Amino acid sequence: MGIDESSLAMGRRGFLRTGAGAVLAGALGTGALSTLAGCGSGGDTSKVSSAADVKLPTSVPYQGPEPDIAATADGVPAAFYNYPKPQRAFPNPPLKNEKISAITNVFGPPPPGRSKNPAWQEIEKRLGAQVDITSVSSADYETKLNTVIAGGKLPDIMLYDGAGISNLPRFLESACADLTPLLGGDKAKQYPHLAMIPKAVWETCTQAGKLYFLPIPRSIVGGSGFYNSTLFGQVGVGDTTAIKNADEFLGVLKQLTRPKQNRWALGSTNFGTTPFHHIFGTPNVWKLDGGKLVKNYETDEYKATLEFLVKAHRAGCFVPGSEGWTKQQMQNAFAAGKVAMIYDGLPAYAGPTGYFRTLPQTHKGYQAKPFLPFGHDGGKPVTWKDNIAFGWIMLAKADEKRLHTVLKACDFLASPFGTEEYLLLNYGVEGADYSLDAKGNPSLTAKGNQDTLVPWKFLSAPSQVVYDPSSRDYVDILHGAYAKLIPGSVANPVDTLYSPTDGKQGATLNQAVSDTVTSIIAGRKPLSAFDDAVKKWRSGGGDTIRKEYEQALGKK
Repeated sequence: MGIDESSLAMGRRGFLRTGAGAVLAGALGTGALSTLAGCGSGGDTSKVSSAADVKLPTSVPYQGPEPDIAATADGVPAAFYNYPKPQRAFPNPPLKNEKISAITNVFGPPPPGRSKNPAWQEIEKRLGAQVDITSVSSADYETKLNTVIAGGKLPDIMLYDGAGISNLPRFLESACADLTPLLGGDKAKQYPHLAMIPKAVWETCTQAGKLYFLPIPRSIVGGSGFYNSTLFGQVGVGDTTAIKNADEFLGVLKQLTRPKQNRWALGSTNFGTTPFHHIFGTPNVWKLDGGKLVKNYETDEYKATLEFLVKAHRAGCFVPGSEGWTKQQMQNAFAAGKVAMIYDGLPAYAGPTGYFRTLPQTHKGYQAKPFLPFGHDGGKPVTWKDNIAFGWIMLAKADEKRLHTVLKACDFLASPFGTEEYLLLNYGVEGADYSLDAKGNPSLTAKGNQDTLVPWKFLSAPSQVVYDPSSRDYVDILHGAYAKLIPGSVANPVDTLYSPTDGKQGATLNQAVSDTVTSIIAGRKPLSAFDDAVKKWRSGGGDTIRKEYEQALGKK
């Protein structure tokens, strides 16, 4: 439901997938930890292999309320125009007088503490446990998490959102619980809400041959950004998928750019390259070609994307200096009508501060829509499976009884949409934090807007749905975007693999390419510098990473 958390996470993991710096600095991508994908058997953190070695939880479909628009087998989420009649998932508290500690990030101001927060109190009552949460600003989370790790006294629950942990496999092996014996196969059924999470999401939760993570699920694709459909309509584009080719698109961008009116076609952090890679068909980080892996940097599609972006920059289509914007600066520029098209993850469409609402609030009649890509040569575009999860939960090592207690709490926090517990976790206490309208939809009070800032959704979470009772248009537009983007979306072929070299050096290697790409688009370096950067990537460890992934593919 929040705008910042999901889109930021997508950016972190999608950094290398988007062509070295598409959306936000500090992204994880495959380079840092291969989307937390699996490694070999046993505790050998240097061994190459596949998540196929791990016994994943058995996934059990949720038999909940019937949606207005059904989910699909390929991952398009269910959609609801109204909140269904709530079903109670836990007749009795699953725990009794327990204490659980956690560390996670928070977006926005800190919430009221337990003593002034009726929602927090009721959640703990219904759970049967006191949950002590260390909430850290997202900007400071990486530093704080590493400080806690260095201190050696770990909380029960720790969010891993892509922030750098030195030698993650070793940390997991030495300090975190192997969840395979507790959740592998049918054992997951004792935690029914965790078991409802699809296999594709669980596949991102393995490392070092073991199940080390619980996921915070998202909706498969991060999308291709957003555009001001009103401004596009003024230059004759009513449907972005109808744009014939890249040349026509460049002409559209030039028409949208009107510096004298303080308006440009483009302006995103790190140039927002993801939509353009989709248009030109760049692979999702890696491409498997006859058993051989080809890095996205090494493809003609990647270079064609870069050449197009150089043309767009030379034509003045980017807001000057926008590549260095913070996310807030980018959001403000789009809401002000200064930029016609930006790159941000699809979750940023939602909520009171999402693009769907902020743009028409600042410019009556303007409408923001998810950008749906076209093929650069008239063919089909490519979209990526790059937002499978916001992040992952690590549990501190403990005896089986303690881990069972913590997993019960996580299962409670993963109560799915349509349950009373989901309503409580997301909207608080009826009367104090929200009221229900005639159709049973919750509406937050001023107090509820504060009380619900407690980051429960970053300690465990269910699969997402599309829901907004205030706007049927929103539900239809967003669900329609997922329905077009998810089918046929391309996975990274190494997403369920692990490369030790990638885990240790990947982020640094890819950052160097990212910096070069940014400089080339900005005109500070020639296009030829890209080939040099790719050569350095290969010789500096890229070829070793490729070899290790190919070895892992051979084990699948």
